[in-house]
Amino acid sequence: MDLEKIFVQTLQPSLGCTELASIAFTVAAAAQATSGWSPERRTTPLICLSSEEVGRIHVQVNQSIFKNAFSVYIPNTAGQRGVVMAAALGAFCDPKEGLQLFRNLKSADVAKARELIQARKVKVEIVEAEQTDLYIQARVLVQSGPLSCMGSSVVKYGHTNLIFLKRGEEMIYHQPSRDEQKSFDGDLDELKSLTFQELIQAVEHLPVSVMNLIRKTIALNKKATETGLAQPLGLGVGFRETHGKENLDLVHHISSVAAAGSDARMSGHPVEVMSSAGSGNQGIVATIPVVAYCEIAQIDEDRLLKAVALSHLVTMYMTMHVGALSALCGAAIKAGIGAACGITYAMGGQGSDICRAVKIMIASIAGVICDGAKPGCALKVSSSSAMAVRAAILAMGKLDISETNGIVGRSAEDTVRNLSRLDQSMKAVDDKIVQILQEKLSTTW
Repeated sequence: MDLEKIFVQTLQPSLGCTELASIAFTVAAAAQATSGWSPERRTTPLICLSSEEVGRIHVQVNQSIFKNAFSVYIPNTAGQRGVVMAAALGAFCDPKEGLQLFRNLKSADVAKARELIQARKVKVEIVEAEQTDLYIQARVLVQSGPLSCMGSSVVKYGHTNLIFLKRGEEMIYHQPSRDEQKSFDGDLDELKSLTFQELIQAVEHLPVSVMNLIRKTIALNKKATETGLAQPLGLGVGFRETHGKENLDLVHHISSVAAAGSDARMSGHPVEVMSSAGSGNQGIVATIPVVAYCEIAQIDEDRLLKAVALSHLVTMYMTMHVGALSALCGAAIKAGIGAACGITYAMGGQGSDICRAVKIMIASIAGVICDGAKPGCALKVSSSSAMAVRAAILAMGKLDISETNGIVGRSAEDTVRNLSRLDQSMKAVDDKIVQILQEKLSTTW
């Protein structure tokens, strides 16, 4: 198993909501395909489109993408939000920027996107997607005088994982091998089969490159947290819980600083974070609670880096079991469990202690639903971070939950498998959440 490759795939910088960025990326790729651009032809000059040259944009997304892009503000847009605006902006973005493509947005780009929307040139619809919880297809008609060309693109399984690009009917880029692999490569499939003891062993000998990536992750996500603590962005959960207060208890302090990071990015503030397993909020939860505990407890850097690495490795491990997007909140059931493992490790916990922390987390927050990315995610970030600290403390106190308790299994691995089964049964819940959001779209947007 290539540990460095796994961490490079797990940890990726992102500006704004990853689902909104993914929609814009898919549209951007389709628009640029009309000039012959593809990931294999990265030096092909990008075309700069006017709103008049964009004939129409048609985007199809699966339910999970729609839900997670529904309510989030977009960076550098003066308060614009949602799936339709993200699709419109994509026509004026650079696909080479990946999940950071919103960072170069100008007011002129926002104005052009608004013109497209007002002219009813942008359509976003929900479609079923087989074998994946992440699917986006974009078709962009580009008109130049009497000539027109349709660019088409599909992103599947990963937020920037282009499956194909077409210029008219010509296939200019195709990635069948990744499509056949469904979501991740063999290293991540191997990760899914490991035990928690083996995950701990994996971080005991981190390559220097991974340690440097963890340092960058800590720096980026701490900056987001500091931004949210300095001003009441979004709901201002972290700011309000800490402003003017001194000597907060350990749990309150850690949950508040984590919430502040989510406040900053969910507000649309142009602050970059290191996402974890495809989610910026997961990146914050898997990083900040562990770092905050280590700073308070004065843990040395070597153990800090390993603790944070374990947190993110467990977050990806959980993603392999429950999927990239689901009806359950990733900040809670993926990154929250990762943070609990990382904090327990930082406390000097052994494999048995970390396994107890996993079972405690699932016993307490397994039912937290995901009703889409939004400013209110900061509340779930706060709750899951607080529970991660409590789970670590309880696990180190030798609290063990037996398999007679609900979905808790005999082992931590059995408990994760039970959680995965629960997640797979919640399609009706996801359907109802999306129905509620669609009703809101027709009445309040």
